[in-house]
Amino acid sequence: MSALLSVQEIRKAYREEEVLKGVSLELDKGTTKVVMGPSGTGKSTLLRCINYLTPPDAGRVWLDGEELTRRNLNRLREDIAFVFQDFNLFTHLRAIDNVRLGPRKIRGHSKKRADEIARRELERVGMSDKAQSYPAELSGGQQQRVSIARALAMEPKVILFDEPTSALDPELTGEVVAVMKLLASEGMTMLLVSHEVSFARSAADEIVFMEGGHIVEQGRPSELFANPQNPRTRRFLQMITDHHDPDTPDRLAGAAR
Repeated sequence: MSALLSVQEIRKAYREEEVLKGVSLELDKGTTKVVMGPSGTGKSTLLRCINYLTPPDAGRVWLDGEELTRRNLNRLREDIAFVFQDFNLFTHLRAIDNVRLGPRKIRGHSKKRADEIARRELERVGMSDKAQSYPAELSGGQQQRVSIARALAMEPKVILFDEPTSALDPELTGEVVAVMKLLASEGMTMLLVSHEVSFARSAADEIVFMEGGHIVEQGRPSELFANPQNPRTRRFLQMITDHHDPDTPDRLAGAAR
């Protein structure tokens, strides 16, 4: 089966620093892939290069067999939704208006159809009762769920998630992770930058470990968490696993040294 999303030899540099050094990956339809790695290794830049929010310096991206180019970028970008870590909601619009804006203005749906889609997706993420609320009236977790509903309303082929829980307090993270697990179970095609261990273990089809602008290792969660082949992967996964286990502060401190 050919991949729904194919990324080949993506490179990106900022001034003298090369952030991505020829990254390639593929994502099959209906699968979930989680990208992990230390800060500054190019994970978020990779996502932004995939849909050209940040144009790559070199490399190629295909979506459903069609290469993304400057000529067809706006059309294909409609099929690659993006969920940001800081929500990026329009603060002057109510939740439902944030969600129906894309179907109305970009997809060209009628006002009635856009409203139907928005209400459906808000219900899907458990936010139908907050449809008339402004972002400032919502918690961080609720804002992120509205952001996910906004992405879903575009009826995309792929959703890219850039650390969707990193801006949330720990007690609010669970509600967003629950929505992502639901989408994975429904067969939504997703590529996530995330260090949510419980999600990666239970919902991801594959984990990709990046460091220094390269993919160091990748494999099924059961393989990588149980027996990573690269020592750097092993140290990193041990550290984040300990961090998500409140009973192991001493082991975390030892791993960090």
